[in-house]
Amino acid sequence: MKPPGKGREKTGEPLTFLGQTFEKTDTKTVRSHLLSLVFVSLATKFLVLVLTPAVFHSFIDLFDIGYLFQNAIPLSQGQIPYLDYSIAYPILVFIPMILALIPALVTQSGMAFIYSFQLLMILCDLGTLLCIYFIGLKISDERTAWYAGLVYATAFSASYFVLTKFDAFPTLLLMGAILFTVYDRKVHGYVSATLGFFAKVFPAVSFPFMILYNAKTTSLSEEVVTAVKVFLPFAVILFIPFLLLRPDHLNTYLFATGATVGVYASTATYTLYTYIHDVAHLGLPAATVSLFMYLLLGLVMLLLLWIGWKDRRKSPVTLLKLTGFAIFAFVFFSKFHSPQYIVWYTPFLALLVAGDLLKTGLFYLVQALAYLEFPLLFGTFYVNLNYLSPAGSAGWYLTLLFFTLEYLALILLFALAVRPEGGFRAAVRNYAPESMRRG
Repeated sequence: MKPPGKGREKTGEPLTFLGQTFEKTDTKTVRSHLLSLVFVSLATKFLVLVLTPAVFHSFIDLFDIGYLFQNAIPLSQGQIPYLDYSIAYPILVFIPMILALIPALVTQSGMAFIYSFQLLMILCDLGTLLCIYFIGLKISDERTAWYAGLVYATAFSASYFVLTKFDAFPTLLLMGAILFTVYDRKVHGYVSATLGFFAKVFPAVSFPFMILYNAKTTSLSEEVVTAVKVFLPFAVILFIPFLLLRPDHLNTYLFATGATVGVYASTATYTLYTYIHDVAHLGLPAATVSLFMYLLLGLVMLLLLWIGWKDRRKSPVTLLKLTGFAIFAFVFFSKFHSPQYIVWYTPFLALLVAGDLLKTGLFYLVQALAYLEFPLLFGTFYVNLNYLSPAGSAGWYLTLLFFTLEYLALILLFALAVRPEGGFRAAVRNYAPESMRRG
């Protein structure tokens, strides 16, 4: 599919967005791009809804939306969340919950909540699509913006989780933070990232990289102060009162660490543990493997922060690479896993693979493997904490092989997507400490 308007002379009014004018891009072309991308995105979601049960004989998972509905009902009875009852998500989850609850109360129908919530998540996802397009326009040109939007709009595994989970809302806030940052609206970026944190914790990963990026025009200390000034008022309103009244409210923000559960079978940690414990028969416990993975996560994060600090150009592309890879690292090295986490880093991948045939093909392979993981293989080959076939059986080895291929594909995709200009060897020379360069 060719970008609409490609090859035509630009005769319309130049586009102005967030105070920046794009002389080589006219408003009419952008409007045409966005309308076609929205159509493709909606068509992808429709196909996912139809083909998942009809062709693949699988299911549309409504467990999470049902959980949110159950936690929205007490609001209509005058109960206060976190004080009268607990919920596993931060407080801004109640924004889409309340909006979806209104038609449910009017019609006295639980299905009205489900459909309303799905519609809200679709709208959030379309907002993310717009962010991707305008970020692509900023870092390159309208051709890159179009291809990035098209890749994201057709990301069918991510689309499945947009329809069935809550993650499209915090992902929109995260990508809004990146959008504002690359358009030099730094305070807006910090606000959006803060709101994302109070919707679901993972958008907070963007904070250090946004601070390092923004420090190119100020200083690191000044940016830290600015970010704290933005974050604190929201914390005072949305977090501290609940924490003072119910100290266990902190658990809401620690839930994603998986501290209270075992190692999930769909994680890279469990895959590595299976090779060590069941294939090599080394007897290493899962907790030790998990600790090793978290140590690696710490090292990776320190490396990314070092790169962000040492990077002289502070380009928007580097911001995308560092933030996207950091989010992926938290997913990859964690012992706790939910399949919708793919929604978190898919927007970054769409921007980083746009226009490259090999990377785009690998992107769709990862989407296919993620779709196989859930919903197609869940409940048949594995459940949350274990494989369903006996250890050593053909089904067990097939499950292990599948997760091995899935994580290898993800590693390869990210390696290609975040590859620095000049390659990794050149990056090592550029970012290594001076003493190591002499050596």
